[in-house]
Amino acid sequence: MDLSLLQDIPRFKEWHHLQELTGGNSRERKFRLVDGNGQSCILRISQVERFHLKHQEYANLVRLEPYGLCIPKPLQFGLCNGGSHLYMLLSWIEGTTVASLLPASSEEEQFQLGIQCGQTLRGLHDLSMVRSSIPWLERYQEIEEDILKKYHHSPIRLRNETSGLDYLQTHKHLLENRPLVIKHGDFHAANLICTPSKQIGIIDFDRCMISDPYEEFAILVWTAQKHPAFARGQIAGYFHHEIPHDFFPLLTYYITVYAFEHVSWALGYGKHGIDTIQKTAEDLIDLFENYTHFQPAWYR
Repeated sequence: MDLSLLQDIPRFKEWHHLQELTGGNSRERKFRLVDGNGQSCILRISQVERFHLKHQEYANLVRLEPYGLCIPKPLQFGLCNGGSHLYMLLSWIEGTTVASLLPASSEEEQFQLGIQCGQTLRGLHDLSMVRSSIPWLERYQEIEEDILKKYHHSPIRLRNETSGLDYLQTHKHLLENRPLVIKHGDFHAANLICTPSKQIGIIDFDRCMISDPYEEFAILVWTAQKHPAFARGQIAGYFHHEIPHDFFPLLTYYITVYAFEHVSWALGYGKHGIDTIQKTAEDLIDLFENYTHFQPAWYR
């Protein structure tokens, strides 16, 4: 294992039991290690071109550290390998991913796990409320327009694009006066850790950004395909079983945008053929049965 790019990181010589981790984000290298204090850590190495994004991620972890959430603790951040790379050293959260627990869990166990994860997400959002001089409607419209522009320039046309675009056009008022939080951005079962003390830990904050908290739930559609009880539990836990009247109409909005975003994202990722990408996006819009229901089929 070539460790030359790590050697100018402060206290590198104090580390031991370095193990490179595979899988996950291909834009960075990850190592598990034990530092000079005997603490298990994760080291993330990225190209220096991502400095601004990674520094913001680290700053968000620093901001959240005093609140006692079960998230990685920020330990070190800086440049390495002569300035061509950057590093981030975080504490390691011990435990088992929720994703690996779900297949062997009963429906009731999945629901209870979902409740616990939803409560954890609510705690994260409640502690990361932000104010912005730019209203969410204005901020999100820029994001949405960019997504739809990429979709219209793609070779794919969704069978149900008209109903999806119509819903977006006629429901923009839902985006008005929304609260803003620092959302995790990738809150799914593979990034949730069930610790030995049965807490739910959250890892991989590299997609966090300012957002409407409800937008965080859009990616729940993937887990819901296999484990709908977990998805229902996550929503119930987040809202303490009292779902606000505006939640599902807004979730419908965000999942619809997500369907169009999936097209350009999947084409760029290059893992699936056009037919598969098209069907996946169409299925997301079909969840709402031509927008006669706001609740996805897996929730009803």
